[in-house]
Amino acid sequence: RKALDELAKGLEVLSETVATLAVDDPTVRTKILEGLSETFGHMNRVRAEVAGRKKQLAENEDKAEFAAQFRLFSQAVGTAVAMSETPEACDAALSRLLVQVEELEGRFSEHEGYVAELTAKREEVYEAFTAKKQALLDQRQKKIGALMDAGKRILEGVSRRSRGFKSEDELNAYFAADAMVGKLRQIAEQLLGLGDSV
Repeated sequence: RKALDELAKGLEVLSETVATLAVDDPTVRTKILEGLSETFGHMNRVRAEVAGRKKQLAENEDKAEFAAQFRLFSQAVGTAVAMSETPEACDAALSRLLVQVEELEGRFSEHEGYVAELTAKREEVYEAFTAKKQALLDQRQKKIGALMDAGKRILEGVSRRSRGFKSEDELNAYFAADAMVGKLRQIAEQLLGLGDSV
């Protein structure tokens, strides 16, 4: 391109020089002007070819970069879904990935096809994390339900046994040493850890 620019400057200087030349023979003057015109035309064709080739190379580079970025993002989504083990982790990963989609859309906004692919990917990511979060919430609720049922059974047994003690010391000793009372405390801690406030 630099060589073409230098050639164009040279041709402009030559054109100006020819315009100021005092040539008496119109045939010679016409031949010089035709040669100059032909050279300008050839240079403009070459310049157009260079511009077209540059544009094609830029489009190919954009296409390759988008494909690589899209593959990388898809892999990041798969990894994030697999590593999200709590509903809260799903929300955090989803937010992070949606920001990445926004960045990619901004970067490739000139290409409608790429934006359409990213829009479809955004929906796919949202659905994947929504499904994973719901599965984790269902699993958590199932575990909470099982712990609640176990806790209720233990509580009924502890209540029944505690009614049979005659003295306060026997009752205190029972609550301090019985394994089922300890298990009940452990279940309560697990329920709090799972986010159950009841």
